[in-house]
Amino acid sequence: MSHSTGLRRAQRLAPDPWVTRAEIQSLISDRLQSVEEMFRENLASPVSIIDEIGGFVSEGGGKRVRPTLHLLCASACRYDGRHDVLLATVLEFIHSATLIHDDIIDEATTRRGQPSANAQWGNNLTVLFGDYLFAKAMELALRADNLKVMEKLAEVTLRMTEGEMLQTRYEGRIDLTEPEYLDLIERKTAALFACCCELAGLLAGVDDSRQAALRAYGMNLGLAFQLVDDLLDFTGDAATLGKPAASDVRKGKATLAVIDLLSDGSGEGRELVRKVMQGGDDVSSEIRRLNDLLSDSGALERVRRRAGLYAGRATENLACLDDGPARRALLALPDLLLHRER
Repeated sequence: MSHSTGLRRAQRLAPDPWVTRAEIQSLISDRLQSVEEMFRENLASPVSIIDEIGGFVSEGGGKRVRPTLHLLCASACRYDGRHDVLLATVLEFIHSATLIHDDIIDEATTRRGQPSANAQWGNNLTVLFGDYLFAKAMELALRADNLKVMEKLAEVTLRMTEGEMLQTRYEGRIDLTEPEYLDLIERKTAALFACCCELAGLLAGVDDSRQAALRAYGMNLGLAFQLVDDLLDFTGDAATLGKPAASDVRKGKATLAVIDLLSDGSGEGRELVRKVMQGGDDVSSEIRRLNDLLSDSGALERVRRRAGLYAGRATENLACLDDGPARRALLALPDLLLHRER
């Protein structure tokens, strides 16, 4: 590729620096509102305990990243039907179910700074409610009357469950490798991002190459999203995040920056990670020292660059889509997710 050709391609793919989160939301605000309404309607139930927990979950809010991603991709593919709102709701149901199950497994007492569902109703009821959300998601998806859509949803649900099971097996391991970790987050997080985008292509009837590009965009975006989430666990404001610093390590989860630090043979780092994972007495001083080591060693910066690499790949995956407001929003989204504060 010549320098001039590469420059033109880079300019064509470059995200618009003036596209803001609010402008992205405005492109799909009506449909996103319809998703919210469908989400709330389908959490209501004549069974009082389901209705009670459902009301709690619907009030909990969230960033709605996955529905936003699906709706933008559907718009970029010129889809003009009604099933994008339906599937965006289905995807949020699946995401909500995984969060509920995650909180049970992690024995979490808060979610986004508020009491978690399992803290309110106990593990037995809450795990059943998570199962209910998965079943409700599949019931809703049947309305699309598309076997390929059902196959993709079943595939991603299985993949995410595999990821959750792997994470349970990896808990407390300080010898976790980078390939193992990247495979884990691809299953737990990035697979659902990829499904959001791929389903939009399926609805719009795009060709196989564009569908594959949409899937790759979602996968790369999901990997970048999770790596930024991991970084915020160390660098973010606890009040903004709604959870204490180094929550992942406290729960026995070694994320990529920790893996990077320990791969260089840091004896001090290994001992600090072990102490934080074991918990017990106050470990705030160990967490502060671990943060210093992660920063001084360059581990945090290397993970930040890796996230940027995935974000860059995501924008390249959009080269096959026609220009328009939705495509420009999708181009801007990786950069916005890279620089988020929560």
